[in-house]
Amino acid sequence: MLEVLVYREKPLTREEKEALKKEAEAIFQEVLGTPKGRLRVFVLEERQAETDK
Repeated sequence: MLEVLVYREKPLTREEKEALKKEAEAIFQEVLGTPKGRLRVFVLEERQAETDK
């Protein structure tokens, strides 16, 4: 399992999340020899706390 934490002004689009997952899977397959379908990638997004109250 790979957990990716993202912190930025606006949330990732569905397409950006999928591209991130595909790239992570490709790297793990190439570098570590992880079989296809064995890596689970979770993308967690930290939301900036609202300070304008």
